[in-house]
Amino acid sequence: MLKKISYFLVLFSCLSFSQTITVNDTSYSATDLTNLLLNGSCIDPTNISYSSPQSVAQFDGNGSTFPLTEGIILRTGVAKLTEGPYTDTNLSSQVNSSSDPTLEAISASTGQNDPITDTAFLQFDFVPISSDFSFDFIFASNEYGQWQCGFSDVFAFLLTDLGSGTTTNLAIVPGTSDPITVITIRDNAYNGGCTSENANLFDTYNVTNPASSTLNMRGYTTVLNASSTLTPGNSYRIRLVIGDYKNPNFDSAVFIDTGSFTTEIDLGDDATICDGNEISITTGLDDSEFTHSWTLDGNPIPGETTNTLVVTQEEPTA
Repeated sequence: MLKKISYFLVLFSCLSFSQTITVNDTSYSATDLTNLLLNGSCIDPTNISYSSPQSVAQFDGNGSTFPLTEGIILRTGVAKLTEGPYTDTNLSSQVNSSSDPTLEAISASTGQNDPITDTAFLQFDFVPISSDFSFDFIFASNEYGQWQCGFSDVFAFLLTDLGSGTTTNLAIVPGTSDPITVITIRDNAYNGGCTSENANLFDTYNVTNPASSTLNMRGYTTVLNASSTLTPGNSYRIRLVIGDYKNPNFDSAVFIDTGSFTTEIDLGDDATICDGNEISITTGLDDSEFTHSWTLDGNPIPGETTNTLVVTQEEPTA
């Protein structure tokens, strides 16, 4: 009878934990990760590079409640250690001692004077087909809670116009020019030693409830968005980079949603046509470089495979 009770308790303990994310650091090259990121965006990346497969990898939500279902993770250390649940172990790791001059400058602009180390990055060049450019991400850190008041790891999404040489950091707190860190997004409910900052953008603190955690990191933000207006046809470089501040202790990570790099083409304002009239709409994209498919009410229009469509009828209404 005692054995049956013991077995029941072990089973109950195992079932009490939620599904957790998985991290794959063996099956994806830098090109694979970039294509995963750009899935469905009609962007053809070139000059792709990354820091290492240990620190830049693929993640899968694995049916968990983690807000992103799949994408890439960049961690200041070993990405595989991010797999859940939260155990209060493997919070610190180091893959390299490399720094990054732009991260150093961003860190210094916030009053931090010690070096950046253990950087992880993914970088590629691209030519946009539209002016709209954005992607979704989550920032996570093991500095949340006990160490969120005094200093912070740093990350950036550095967009460079290769024609002008101008670089812009897209990883900023919405409505400000402040970089996203545990100092600029934090909730003092988890550390009474300092005030809250943009607490509405902080999402989850795993330390107080590890049984429901989806990853092995102390805390993370809500889903955030980075965006910019581009010039179609110009060449750009994006460098996604994160680094440890001062020492390699208490890693931070950024999760970027697959397929969230959006490049939408404006086909013009909605229009009404009368019987016998027609309207010509075009994507402006070269037919020799892009494959076109037009739909009517969600169904492909047979034979329409060029960059221009002549419309002679309204969209069906229910």
